[in-house]
Amino acid sequence: MTQPASLPAPAVQAIQAALHAIPMNATVGVRITDVGVGWATGECADTPPFRNHLGTIHAGAQFLLAEAVSGAAFAGAFARALGEAVPLIEKLETHYVGRAVGDLRAHAEIDPATLGAAYAEYKAEGRARLIVLVTVRDGEAKDVMQGVAHWYLRRRPAAV
Repeated sequence: MTQPASLPAPAVQAIQAALHAIPMNATVGVRITDVGVGWATGECADTPPFRNHLGTIHAGAQFLLAEAVSGAAFAGAFARALGEAVPLIEKLETHYVGRAVGDLRAHAEIDPATLGAAYAEYKAEGRARLIVLVTVRDGEAKDVMQGVAHWYLRRRPAAV
């Protein structure tokens, strides 16, 4: 198994800061714990305001964590382009596979085999798309949500 590629600490910190600054992420307590080239991990603490009518962690909190960690993985893949481009999520398909109990942890990953074509597309056309797979686990280390995030990057128009 190949070791996932890491990013320089300043790039990791910049991606974390950008995602932590999103008001909804801050409200719910979503934190990005690590970021590499096309992968990321994150967490969200189990807090009473974000539980559902069953006493488990609300699907909305799980979704928010999945979106944030997939965005961090995507940003990690395109870290060098983020100063000139805008990343946007197009779609996040989710499948809830269990009730979430305890603190959440998530892992997101892009198939490394798809990166070369995405980089070439961005270089040639100023845009690229990638799919990010996400797994959210609860405090009992069981999978509670699986997701497929579709991210898009486009170069900002040149200033006139």
